[in-house]
Amino acid sequence: MMRADTWRLAAAAALATASLMVGLARTDLWPPDEGRVAEISREMLADGSWVVPRLNGRPFLEEPPAFYWLQAATYRLGGGPSAGTARVPAALGAIAGVLATAVLARAVGADGLLAAAILATAPEYWWMARSATPDTAETAATTLALTLFFLAWRSERRRLLLGAGVAAVVAFGFKSFLGIGLGALVAVTFIARAGWGRLRRLDLGVAAAMVSAAVLAWLVAITREVGGGAATFFVVTNHFGRLAGAETAGHLRPFYYYFANVALGMFPWALVLPLGVAAAWRHAARPERLFPLVWAGIMLLALTLSASKRANYLLPAYPAFAVLVAQWWHEPPSERDVLPGALTIGVAAIAALVVLGVLAVDPTAVMTLAETGKRDTAAWATLVQTALTGAPLSAWLAAGGTALVGLAAYGAARSGKLRRAAAGLVVCLTSVHLVVVLRVLPGFNRYCTVRPWGQRLARLADRGVDVVLFRFDDTGGGLNTLLFYAGRNFTEMSNVRDVAAALRAPHTCAILRLQDYPALAPLVSGLRVAHGKAGVMPIVLVLGEKVAL
Repeated sequence: MMRADTWRLAAAAALATASLMVGLARTDLWPPDEGRVAEISREMLADGSWVVPRLNGRPFLEEPPAFYWLQAATYRLGGGPSAGTARVPAALGAIAGVLATAVLARAVGADGLLAAAILATAPEYWWMARSATPDTAETAATTLALTLFFLAWRSERRRLLLGAGVAAVVAFGFKSFLGIGLGALVAVTFIARAGWGRLRRLDLGVAAAMVSAAVLAWLVAITREVGGGAATFFVVTNHFGRLAGAETAGHLRPFYYYFANVALGMFPWALVLPLGVAAAWRHAARPERLFPLVWAGIMLLALTLSASKRANYLLPAYPAFAVLVAQWWHEPPSERDVLPGALTIGVAAIAALVVLGVLAVDPTAVMTLAETGKRDTAAWATLVQTALTGAPLSAWLAAGGTALVGLAAYGAARSGKLRRAAAGLVVCLTSVHLVVVLRVLPGFNRYCTVRPWGQRLARLADRGVDVVLFRFDDTGGGLNTLLFYAGRNFTEMSNVRDVAAALRAPHTCAILRLQDYPALAPLVSGLRVAHGKAGVMPIVLVLGEKVAL
């Protein structure tokens, strides 16, 4: 029979995991990535182009179509494209990743429940769980592939290695070479350090051939559909260009980017992650300690060396981070000292303050002060003081409840009941997650949403107005999201004189970024314009003579 502390941790882990599905539809899709991915899936469902993803009718070859298939399926099952149906695959992928991390932890002798709870409460992970992008699904597939690889290394079971190959193919289908490339580096480094174990070279070669065949099939498919330049763009420009730092690839950031990102994305577990790494290093002669260490270290190093960096690129390393912390959490007291207790009480205090502040502060007041561009400390302090003195009773009760759970967790940690302490810590973190999802995000939605403008364009198109997109090289993502909420494709033009000529027709309008409007303005003088924002990106709508909003 499970002990009471195990039940507590299991309940806390289940709560943290289930919360990944909460509030998916409470905000609209936000630029840049959510709108682009969701729009590609909408077009895939509408035109039946299941092999080559398309954005506004043009091939979009940065990623294979597997995640778009899932989104298109949820659109059909959920009654149509929406923010909620677009985010369901990512949330389910995040839950699958939590379960795969629990299996990984058990495989390396760590507490599976604790590792699962750590991952589910990591801010970067639960944030991406509600982003309509393939990152969590790719993380789940990569985690499963590497876990099955380790089990095959230890047990000589061919079926496990075959399963690892299938999972790697799925990871490629979700986010191209990122998952399989990082996973291959981890596997090769682990074999170089720990030996071949019970792996058979022939079996490993068969698994590698399976993955290579899937990649080749995708390259052949897009070449047949689009032409010979498609494979070159996918492999050379989109991948090697990002590694080398080509200007057109974007996301160029300094080498230390991921270290700061991990500190925030794994908070508060990042406070003890270095201790988990040090403990694994001391016991690296044991494969169970070496494997997550190699996993975390190699992925972090490889992405640090890459010129193109984004926070979500590192997400496949988060399961290994969670396992390293879970392994350290149960070290003997001489190695732990008092850190679990200190971590617990510190997080409890922070969580209670965050819950109180989030429930007390009006998002409109925050945005009003932020939009002034002032860094007036006194003004911000006055805002917080006013909010706290006028906080409703429910906010104080929620904060007090969070603090009590944290105090109980601190007492459990001090008495050596580490599973009970971990359960309380997870509940505190989950409470912060939930108030952010249910209170903060909806409150700020109206400052970030693109939906009103997308629906406005849809109404214009329904009245027979021709909508033109000017310079649709949309790095900000706002125009992509406009297409999603408009529910249709629009004509693209990149030459300013072509747009001006099109606007001479009385039933035509053009949508463009504010920064591009000065080039067009002299050619369309006399036409009415409407200003707005697609998310945070300023836009201009130029109206033909007979177009009325």
